[in-house]
Amino acid sequence: MSAFGGKADAPHGVFYEYTPYLNETARLIVGVAGMVKQNEAAIELWRQIFATLANAEDATLVDADYNPTEDEARFREGFAQAGWSEEETQFRLDLLRKQEAGAPVTSPGVSPHVEFLFGLLCDDIEAAMERLHIESHGRVARGIEPRAGPLAANTNVVMTDEGIITVGSFLFRFCGLIARAFTRTLHRAPTFWESANYSHDLARAYVRDDPKLVAYWLRIFLSFSTTGTHVMVPFQPAKRHELVVFEQVARAMEIFAIAHEYGHHHLDHGRRIEDDPKLDEFSADQFALKISYEVERKPILMPNPYLSSGAGGVILLLALETLNGIREVITRISIAPSVTHPDVDARLLQFDSVSVLKPQEFVALRAFRIASTRIMKTVQSVLLELTNAMPPDAHKLLRALSEA
Repeated sequence: MSAFGGKADAPHGVFYEYTPYLNETARLIVGVAGMVKQNEAAIELWRQIFATLANAEDATLVDADYNPTEDEARFREGFAQAGWSEEETQFRLDLLRKQEAGAPVTSPGVSPHVEFLFGLLCDDIEAAMERLHIESHGRVARGIEPRAGPLAANTNVVMTDEGIITVGSFLFRFCGLIARAFTRTLHRAPTFWESANYSHDLARAYVRDDPKLVAYWLRIFLSFSTTGTHVMVPFQPAKRHELVVFEQVARAMEIFAIAHEYGHHHLDHGRRIEDDPKLDEFSADQFALKISYEVERKPILMPNPYLSSGAGGVILLLALETLNGIREVITRISIAPSVTHPDVDARLLQFDSVSVLKPQEFVALRAFRIASTRIMKTVQSVLLELTNAMPPDAHKLLRALSEA
């Protein structure tokens, strides 16, 4: 398996902070009716893999004794504090219940909301592939790995041309939290991040001048670096003025992560001994950018420049780099350069392939990638400095959490 990045207690509930508020009837998903899947071997292999993962002591399955009323109370309180009316909150709850009731079951016992989101995103990606006359998705099975951490992977089925695309139980949670913190950072100075007056020192000052925002960012990365989950992060739903950008960023990150794995499958990566795994990552990135651009040709209600520009991929890759950096500080274990994945900066340099033959669009979309890079690099700089400055006892406690 090639994964984006994983250990923790099982989730106690299924009310995710990233909850699509847009009415399902507004989605413009092009179905893939008529495509007959040839993925029987992949489905059978996933059943075997999932059975093993589900029996692990730290499998992230929904607790049999889970009481949804506890999460519902927290849900209502959080949305009320964010300024949403009781009627709007009830609409979200009703939509969540409807989504979960109709969710596919690829991995029995995992959160039905994760199943729903994964199914929706895969459908969008496969519809885009159909429009581009790419039919390899017909040989793919889907699954949710009951493991902590922001994971996404492709597993080849030997002796066949089939594959399995999976995500971990907490990938969407991670993307949602990063998207929310990103949106709040962007709103600190909306025009600054792509302006000619940008400077790294001034950017650090903008971020550091908001202690609550810095604490929110830090909680996200400390929580995922030690437990692989959101357990240390307070529930702070998007406010009304944050909602559109938040939804756009989260969706763009998620589409990129999953489309990247579809790229590995489509390009037959991992099947040839002579292949260079680092070159495979570059080409899977390019596939994900192509699919993201095509998905955006059928937008949900309004354009999503974070999707069409590849900025969602920028934010995701830099968030994962920051996560690894903070984990390295906490554990005191240096992470050796990957033998399979190129340096993140080298990968991001290749993103300028998006819309390169359309000069005006190229400039506009590149601006989103530039602003996203600057925000994430600034946040990374501030958080690594703070983590390094923590007292030894704090590092010791966090190490204990990561080893639990």
